[in-house]
Amino acid sequence: MAQKVRVRLVDDLDGSEAEETVSFALDGKPREIELSHENAMKLRRLMSPYMEASRPASSTNLAAKGTTPPITQAALREEGAAIRAWAERNHLPVNSLGRIPEMTRKAWQRDTKQGDRSLLDQLLIKAGIDPTTKPEPRKVVPITSSKVSVEEQLERQARTVGKLSDAQIKRLTDACSGDGTATADDAKDRASYEALCRRGCMKRDGHNTYTVTEVGRTWVRLNQPALTA
Repeated sequence: MAQKVRVRLVDDLDGSEAEETVSFALDGKPREIELSHENAMKLRRLMSPYMEASRPASSTNLAAKGTTPPITQAALREEGAAIRAWAERNHLPVNSLGRIPEMTRKAWQRDTKQGDRSLLDQLLIKAGIDPTTKPEPRKVVPITSSKVSVEEQLERQARTVGKLSDAQIKRLTDACSGDGTATADDAKDRASYEALCRRGCMKRDGHNTYTVTEVGRTWVRLNQPALTA
């Protein structure tokens, strides 16, 4: 069954939903921050007098100050994923969304690049975790050892199908009552069967032919009392 993943940006200032990434630089240090439209406008209004009074920096001045080019969004995301994976291995709490605290970033840099765990230990103690206790690896349960039966898995999938329209219910139940196949005779038939395919209740075998899936049969069985009431 196809899945859609929605990425939600969080405003680094107040935790609300962010709508854009604002880039700026100060003292030769490029920075980026996720902000809502309202907070982004506040930042731009605050910076406006300084922008109007300033002048563009020349490449010579930038080179003399040792200014490095801005870090790309892809590089930031990759670094953030590495820091969160490192924090998880060390049982250090870190937010799954938004900007990573600067102290956590520094602790990651010291530990991975210099082998210095002192800052990491300080953060662990602050979080109420004994840094002398070696983190235990997570136990991964193999899928083959799962106690969930095939029938239970089908029922779980069928419950995610949700409510079907009357036309979809009729076509699905008619197919289940017969040999499990159906043919689209017109555009309305095809629209209903395609919708059932997207829900995982049917699958298309040919241009106009469809077959009921086990999920579809399970959905009918679970909803049979309501359908026959």
